[in-house]
Amino acid sequence: MNGPTATIDLSAYRRNLARLAERVAPAALMAVVKADAYGHGLLPVARAAVAAGVAWIGTLDIETGLELRENGIPRDVAVFTWLLGPNEDYGRAIEAELDFGVSTLSQLEAIARASVSGRARVHLKIDTGLHRNGASIEDWPGLVTRSLALSDRIELVGIWTHIAEASDGDDTVAIERFRSAIAVAERLGASVTVRHLAASAAAFGRADSRFDLVRIGAFSYGISPGGGVSPSSLRLEPVMTLTAPVIAKEEGLATLGIGYGDGIPSSAVGTVQVSIDGARFEVVSVQLDRLTVDTGDSPIQLGDTAVLFGSGTAAEPTLQEWADQLGTIGEEIVTRLSPRIRRRFLE
Repeated sequence: MNGPTATIDLSAYRRNLARLAERVAPAALMAVVKADAYGHGLLPVARAAVAAGVAWIGTLDIETGLELRENGIPRDVAVFTWLLGPNEDYGRAIEAELDFGVSTLSQLEAIARASVSGRARVHLKIDTGLHRNGASIEDWPGLVTRSLALSDRIELVGIWTHIAEASDGDDTVAIERFRSAIAVAERLGASVTVRHLAASAAAFGRADSRFDLVRIGAFSYGISPGGGVSPSSLRLEPVMTLTAPVIAKEEGLATLGIGYGDGIPSSAVGTVQVSIDGARFEVVSVQLDRLTVDTGDSPIQLGDTAVLFGSGTAAEPTLQEWADQLGTIGEEIVTRLSPRIRRRFLE
C-alpha cells in the first residue's frame, strides 16, 4: 500500500511559467523556488524552469543557491539570494556566481572582503515601506556610493525592493518610492542592468510594477492569493495533487495514512473534505499520522486512494478550497507538507 504522495505536474508548472512570461513581457521572469520550491521539490522544479528557458532563479538563501549550482543549474542562469545572515560563506557563494540582495553597508563590506577571485554580483535593496529589510531612504545614498567605490570587487547588477501587495494605494506609494531611489542612484553614477519590485500578484496585475524583472513564486505553482481569486481566473493550473491511502475502514468511517505530523492542520476537522472515488467526505479527526473521514454508507475499500486536494478536474477539492475553508493561503498549506510525503514528478 502506497503512503501519502504529492504528485507534481511539471508540465503544468512549465505551462504556468509560459503564461506568466507572456503576461509580464517585456519584463523577464524570475522563478522563485524558496522553501523547497513551495513544497514541490527544489531540484526537479528548478530544472524544469531552466528547461523552460527561465534565466533567473530566486532561492531566498545562499545554501539553496549553492545546492542548485552543485546539482547542475548552469552559470548562465542567474541565481538570486537575499536572506543574508551575519556569518555567511560569501567566498563560496561568489565562487558559485550567486547574486546577492544587499540591504546594509555591513553586508556589502562583508561581500567585498570575500571577493578575492572575481567581482560579486550585487542588487541593492531599498525599503519602500514593507520593512522587510532594505536600506532606509536616509541610508540609501551611502549604500549606493559605497558600492560604486568598491567597483573592483562589487558589480552593481540591480536595484530592488519588496512591496506589500496589500492595496493598490500602498503599492502605488511603494512604486513611486522605488522610482525615486533609482533616480538617486543614477544621479550618484550607478548604471544597473535590472530593476525589480513585483512578486506574483503585483507582477500579474500592474504593468507599472514590472520594471525589468519580476519575481514569481506562488503563481507559478498555480497557487492564487485567495480572496475570491481562483487559479483558473488567472489562467493558471494547480501543480500539486495530494493523495493518501485508506489504511483502515469501519462502519461509516475511513482512516487515511496522513496526519498532522505530515503537515495537515488539525483545524481541518469539520472544515475540509477529501475525495474518494469521485465522492467527497468530511474530515472528522486528524491525528499524528492519520486522519479520519465520515464515509456514511459509501462502499469505501481498504487500499482506496483519497485525494485531499488537486486540480479540481475530477470534482476533488482544490488547494484553494482548502485555503479558503481553513482561513489561510495555499502556499502556507503546501510549504508545511512533510518531507515524509513522497514527491512524484510527472514530466
